[in-house]
Amino acid sequence: MVASQPSNGPSAQAEAAQDRDTPVRSIPVVSFVAPSGTGKTTLMAEVIGHLASQRVRVGAIKHDAHRIELDTEGKDSWRLRQAGAAETLLVGENQHAWMSAVNSGPNLQELIPLMEQRVDIILVEGFRSAGLPSIIVQRPDAADETWEPPHEGEILATVHPSEVDRVIEILATTFGVGR
Repeated sequence: MVASQPSNGPSAQAEAAQDRDTPVRSIPVVSFVAPSGTGKTTLMAEVIGHLASQRVRVGAIKHDAHRIELDTEGKDSWRLRQAGAAETLLVGENQHAWMSAVNSGPNLQELIPLMEQRVDIILVEGFRSAGLPSIIVQRPDAADETWEPPHEGEILATVHPSEVDRVIEILATTFGVGR
């Protein structure tokens, strides 16, 4: 009789995710978390630049705690939104912006699927309560005693914003991205 070995493959991941009510992702999604002013954006930009140079398609999602307005008052797309369009797609020669009217805060679990079929990895800035694998960015001179680290999800590492190579190594060894 041969004893069966526990599986760590996709089906085992799917079963584990079902047990936790966590969506199964087709690609890695990693959150960079820290208090404001710590260097998350700087670190993410460096990591994204490196991965892009390796031909890795990177998606980025940034949480902004303030009300954002991407449109310009009086412009045609602004007028369409003001008239009541629930979804507005502003299309230009080299980029497009999709604006959605929402009545509540951002739901990361709804936003990730919009991007995950188009990229190899998604790096998220913020959303520390989302239960994602996280990299905590820490700088001693930017300490905030009121900030709390994530309570859910795996903490992959705590890094200084200058440790770009270390983050790239973590992404490569943990997710096979950027080698």
